[in-house]
Amino acid sequence: MSVNSIPVTNKSRLRYIQAEEALSHLMESGGYRPGDQLPPEPELARQLGISRATLREALRSYEQQGVIRRRQGVGTFVSPRRLYVESGLEVLESIEGLLAGRNVTVTTDQRHVREELALPKAAKRLALPEHACLTVITCTYLADGQPVAFLMEAASATLVAADVVDQAGTSILAYLMQHREHFALGPARAHLTPVLGTAEIRTALAVTASDPLFFLEQTVFDQQSHPLCYTRTYYVPDFFDFHVIRRSE
Repeated sequence: MSVNSIPVTNKSRLRYIQAEEALSHLMESGGYRPGDQLPPEPELARQLGISRATLREALRSYEQQGVIRRRQGVGTFVSPRRLYVESGLEVLESIEGLLAGRNVTVTTDQRHVREELALPKAAKRLALPEHACLTVITCTYLADGQPVAFLMEAASATLVAADVVDQAGTSILAYLMQHREHFALGPARAHLTPVLGTAEIRTALAVTASDPLFFLEQTVFDQQSHPLCYTRTYYVPDFFDFHVIRRSE
């Protein structure tokens, strides 16, 4: 056998890996969502440019991993995610509210509540003088033990004291919403974009440097348009899907 030749078993293994990668790319680029049915095997093999035998091997592997499920005589379906939160962005909601009622156990990890002096960006966001005292929270949220979101929040310490929100055990936004009669909550200005997290955030969410995250940055105002709190939340896309309802006029 030539030094440069590949054993048949290795060639088969290479085709199988390439088939898995091609199938994964098709599912992502084709917009397949949990519960969607994949095309029949002949069409799927043709789309991927592989034999049906290689396709079946890739499907068998994905079925064992729980990525898909096959129903005899019906077809192949994308498996529902164990936790899959779909939410609109039209209504202001805290991370606790977003995860509530999802039939999962929500816990927090590495929750730190502290007072800090406002740096220029935070001071501008909150319409405060530089070096004003802030209540700052950083926290990782877990669903059934898996990290799904990393939160950083800031508000004026004169508005919400650090020890008060620490004792409440919630995010600042959740605390404001629970006591909205005292804070006259108004609208929020938010931006959602995909990002790659810093080393700190990747560690907190157990993702790699190449894994994109949903990044939601928002400032929450009172009814007189005065900033109340500033939040930065990083969401793991495997667990969240955000949408916006658009009107025709």
